Amino acid sequence: MTWAKVLQFCLKNWKEILVVVSLLAVSIKTQMDYRALNKAYEISKEETRERIDALQAIHSEEIARREDALNTYKKALRALRKDYEKKQQELEAEKQKRLQTYERLFSHNKEALSNEIIDTFNFEYVE
Repeated sequence: MTWAKVLQFCLKNWKEILVVVSLLAVSIKTQMDYRALNKAYEISKEETRERIDALQAIHSEEIARREDALNTYKKALRALRKDYEKKQQELEAEKQKRLQTYERLFSHNKEALSNEIIDTFNFEYVE
């Protein structure tokens, strides 16, 4: 085949050749677009993994801080309960002491006991 015959063949079948070249160009463009989309997808996937890892790290920090706060709260609550129980025992001891004092006053000096009650509760003595 000579160049003249190739040229004659191309001029005679130019429409078919144009269709084949166009299909080839569309196929190449589709492959390029697919690769670009795939690359964008992989980048998006990697960014999502990084975000998830960052969120998990933040979540771990939050859990650790929450545990620390909870432990601090428990320690403070234990201290408050211990202090409360100590104060309750002191109040009970004071109550028993005052009760013994009032019993002694009542058995020995009823007048002093009535004066103590009148002074404490601001009652008026009525006979």
